[in-house]
Amino acid sequence: MDWATFFTYFEWVAAAIALTYVIFQILQKPLMWYLAIVAAVAYLTVYIHNGLYAMSAVQGYLIGAGIYGLIDWTRSKHVTKGTENEGRIMIRPFEWNIGLVSIAIAAGVFILLHYLLYKAGNQEPWIDALLATNTMLATFYTGRRYIISWVMWFVFDIIAAILYFRLGMIPTGILFSIYVITAAIGFFNWKKNGVWEERKK
Repeated sequence: MDWATFFTYFEWVAAAIALTYVIFQILQKPLMWYLAIVAAVAYLTVYIHNGLYAMSAVQGYLIGAGIYGLIDWTRSKHVTKGTENEGRIMIRPFEWNIGLVSIAIAAGVFILLHYLLYKAGNQEPWIDALLATNTMLATFYTGRRYIISWVMWFVFDIIAAILYFRLGMIPTGILFSIYVITAAIGFFNWKKNGVWEERKK
């Protein structure tokens, strides 16, 4: 088996792990964060092989986000333990100050990544920069337990699926096409079964 064939199979495995992570995310299971870390390690290799170096670097961020998300979600479960809301996801009201700052930072990161990738000779630096920036921002919002994160994933997954197919990354393109559906399911599941935290004064 040559390396090209190996990485084709490996990408299918990575896509399967990533899909399992999203399923657990919809079901609001803490195991999702462990799977997120494993998927990030797997896709670190996949993105390097396909020349998406910004996205490969983002996998390090996703590992950290997985650890943060696990800690934050575990804390929210302890808060509701023994109450009528036990076992339900605590949805945090959107915090506009954090939201605006994070969007501004994401825009700056996109510009910087695009410039660095262009200088490095990347033929389509905007694709790599856009995928990386959107992934970081939406993952941060998911970790904060903002329900709007599902809307962001829905839009991002449509764009990402198109771009991955364009790059010839078929397993990942299929994965993100499925993600479009799971993002819609996740939004309505959170809306139906979630409990809103009281906004801090």
